[in-house]
Amino acid sequence: MIPEELHLRNFLSHRESDLDLRGVHVASLVGDNGAGKSALLDGITWAVWGRARTPYGHDDELVHHGETAAEVEFVFRMPYQGGEEQRFRILRRREQQTRRAVISVLDFQIQSETGWRSLNGNSVRETQSRIVEHLGLDYDTFINSAYLRQGHADEFTVQTPADRKRVLGVILGLDQWERYAERAKQALAVVQVQEKELARRLSEIEKELARRAEYQATLSQAEAEAQEAALHVHQAQEELNALTRVQEQVIALKRQIEETQRRKDEELARLTELQRQRSDHQERRETYQRLLEQAPAIESRLREYQTALDEERTWSEKLGQAARLQEKKSQAEKAIAREAEALRERIRVLEREATRKEQALTALRASLEQDIREKQGQIRSYQDRLPTAEFLGILEDLEGQLEFTAQVAQELEHARTDLQKSQLTRTGLAERNRQLKTLMEETKERLDALAQAEATCPLCRQALTPTHQTKLLQQLQAEGSAMAEEHRRNTQLIRDSQAQEAALERQMREHDQTLRTRTRLEQQITRMQQQLEQAEEARNRIGAIEGEIAACQARLEAGDYGEAEREALKQVQGEIAGIETQLQADDYGREARAALEKVLAALAELGYDATAHDALKARVRTLASAESDYRELEKARVGVQGEEEALKRLALECAAQEQRRAQLELDQSAQQAAIEALLPQLETLPQIQQSVQAARNKEVSARQMVGAARQQLAALDTQERRRTQLQEQQTALLRRSAVLKELRDAFGVNGIPAMIIEHALPLFELEANRLLEQLSGGRMHVRFDTQRETKSGSIRETLDILISDEKGSRPYENYSGGEQFRVNFAIRVALARLLAQRAGMRPRALFVDEGFGSLDADGRQRLVEAVKAVQDDFDLILVITHIEELRDAFPVRIQVSKTETGSFVELL
Repeated sequence: MIPEELHLRNFLSHRESDLDLRGVHVASLVGDNGAGKSALLDGITWAVWGRARTPYGHDDELVHHGETAAEVEFVFRMPYQGGEEQRFRILRRREQQTRRAVISVLDFQIQSETGWRSLNGNSVRETQSRIVEHLGLDYDTFINSAYLRQGHADEFTVQTPADRKRVLGVILGLDQWERYAERAKQALAVVQVQEKELARRLSEIEKELARRAEYQATLSQAEAEAQEAALHVHQAQEELNALTRVQEQVIALKRQIEETQRRKDEELARLTELQRQRSDHQERRETYQRLLEQAPAIESRLREYQTALDEERTWSEKLGQAARLQEKKSQAEKAIAREAEALRERIRVLEREATRKEQALTALRASLEQDIREKQGQIRSYQDRLPTAEFLGILEDLEGQLEFTAQVAQELEHARTDLQKSQLTRTGLAERNRQLKTLMEETKERLDALAQAEATCPLCRQALTPTHQTKLLQQLQAEGSAMAEEHRRNTQLIRDSQAQEAALERQMREHDQTLRTRTRLEQQITRMQQQLEQAEEARNRIGAIEGEIAACQARLEAGDYGEAEREALKQVQGEIAGIETQLQADDYGREARAALEKVLAALAELGYDATAHDALKARVRTLASAESDYRELEKARVGVQGEEEALKRLALECAAQEQRRAQLELDQSAQQAAIEALLPQLETLPQIQQSVQAARNKEVSARQMVGAARQQLAALDTQERRRTQLQEQQTALLRRSAVLKELRDAFGVNGIPAMIIEHALPLFELEANRLLEQLSGGRMHVRFDTQRETKSGSIRETLDILISDEKGSRPYENYSGGEQFRVNFAIRVALARLLAQRAGMRPRALFVDEGFGSLDADGRQRLVEAVKAVQDDFDLILVITHIEELRDAFPVRIQVSKTETGSFVELL
């Protein structure tokens, strides 16, 4: 089981908390005492098994104070039906509808491709059984192995030997041996039925074996007939083999003729190809010779083309210059036109500006009049916000009520602190009483043992002298009395704490009722104070607005507005008149006009003639092929010699090809003559083949008779072996019957289960000591004994834990709290690994809840190193601590904090 997500709703101190553990390997779960750290693991165990730290069946205490329902949703991964890992989800909810009516909901689901699919049974109890069945792990085994619960790290260590064996037996899967006993009984009944069937089959086999002599005579006669037929087959086959060899020679000669014909065809095709190549080379040679005869004319035409091309380039350059001058001319003319249009556009802009200035003057007067009306309206609005005497009286009364709730909140916080301290003290006292009860029982056993006449030392197992026996008895009686007195004092203190806690809870409920009005009072007072501040602001604003109204009225009466607009209007009208005069006199575009005159003069000086240029371009196009003709001429001068050499080579190859073809004709004639000489020998082949087939048929028939006779005898041999096998099976069944009876007894608690524990303990002990040596620096060692000698001298099955250090062996209780925690941690990690090995996989998760406080600095460091040393063996390790120096000792930190509204979780 690998936890992935945990969602708590009104569970213990968590009103609403969500924890996503996907991607987390090793993390510390940190927070102050009472912040709600252990409640997260309680949420996991309650969701999966319906069990938490509260007494079994007291789930009402899990619901957040003041709420009626608690809910936990837990998502985890694990293998499903022996296949790949899949995600599972468990949702457990408890709702208290009335004092006696409680609704419990348990939902078990598996994630599929289409979503979450239900695995529920017909009831909550059946669904819970399915969850345990899928996990292969119950609650007690979990808290004794993979979960070091707060205050219960010694859950396994302090149990009685019998309970330790039970936990170890569950982890090792020993409960299956009861099922094996029942299966042994069923198997015994089956064996008895099989014995009857074997006796019947043995009787039938004996009858069949009595016919062996009859089958042997039939075989001898069939073998003689088969031998004679085989001789006839051999003689006929010799004749057939001779003719077959002649036939194979004929076939080989025919293949040779076909191969020769194929080669003749290939040689003819090669000769045809050579003749084609020869013709191609002759044509190319004649073409090259014709070009060489035209060489003077081609070279003259090339020179004429190059002269025309040079003249055309000169005219093209003039054309480019003329085009550029025409472009400049067009640009100058456009520039003159643009400047004229710009002046006309400026007049239009100025006219629109003049109109806007006139409109602005009119709007300014209207705006001042509107401002006066709006400010008068604002004064009326602010006057409505001024406070009344009744309003001020209500505010004073509410402030008094709020001051009283602050005193109640302080008293509530003190009560909560006192309640937590009392609960912690009571839990410690209860745990101490459980330990005292166990110790007193063990002390009583030791007193009973010492009271015997021949008592032995519990440490060295040596006989005690009467003096030593008396001294030990007195010492144990004193220890027992001291523990009983401490147990009585603790019991009285527990009763006192319970009474004090009840009184504190009543006080807290009363204060909670009072404090529910605090938020309402604070909100109401805040709103009224805001209204006072708004009223003061309104009073100040009224005076300012009245001054603004007087100033606006004075400006209207004096006409003191729009001076800038009036001055701007005069300037705009003057600029319009100046531009109109400039347009009428053509007094614009002086640079563009000068550039236009220069361009016109340059065009006249260039003297470009477009007609003459077009005629020259036509001449160049006519002579354009002169270059390609010249390249072909150069190619002919080089290629004519190569064609002469190729024609000579092809003539030699054609002659050689004709010679090879004539030789193949001769070879083919010789092969045909050889075939005609061999054919007369093959005329008798059909008659010989028929003789061989007839002889073979006779031989096959005779051998079939031999095979049938041998098969009958072989069947008798098989039956004899079968008889032997059945007799052996009969003997084996008798032995199996006896074995099944022994197995039925061996599957008891003192049989194979005890052997399994004996076999598993060395590995368990080795793993625990490996980690314990690391935690203690090699000082401490733990050993498990499975047998103990009773008072009567017999051997009793047990599971004792023996701890030793450099001072020797001592009882678990005589070690310090830090040493005890090291032992507990090492044993619990070994149990977690043993649990995982039973399922054939490595451990998945380990939860360590507190325990660091009992260690010194060196011990805490060793424990951190031990956790890191085993981190690769687990998919998830959560270490819960409130010690500051350990909060950042691991890669991921999960912070749990608590406020007045409840606990919340942050993943850092």
